[in-house]
Amino acid sequence: MILNIIFVAIGGSIGALFRFIIDRAITDRVKHHIPFGTLGVNLIGLFIIGFSFSLFKHHVVPPQFKLFLITGFLGALTTFSSYALNTFRLFEEKHYRHGINNILLNNFLGMGIAFLGAKIGNFF
Repeated sequence: MILNIIFVAIGGSIGALFRFIIDRAITDRVKHHIPFGTLGVNLIGLFIIGFSFSLFKHHVVPPQFKLFLITGFLGALTTFSSYALNTFRLFEEKHYRHGINNILLNNFLGMGIAFLGAKIGNFF
């Protein structure tokens, strides 16, 4: 059990760092009301989770690696709480169109990206 906790903690630490770096890199380059940094990390994470889901169906992967990648790394990389807060702020600031676009982009584009990752994962 303690080894599982360590794998999740290490994955979570790395995922949180990647989230910060990717979010900042996108936000610094794309100035817009829609929080594209959060969208970017979520789309990257959704692609990886879709890809991993397909890959893990066809290949034996140690359970500790799944804990490291899915629960730790991707759990910290992707962020529903930031997505919800950013959307709330857009509505609070009366940027309704941007808020609705943020919801649509995160949900529909996100599901499409996860599906794409799963399809590509089937080739490995």
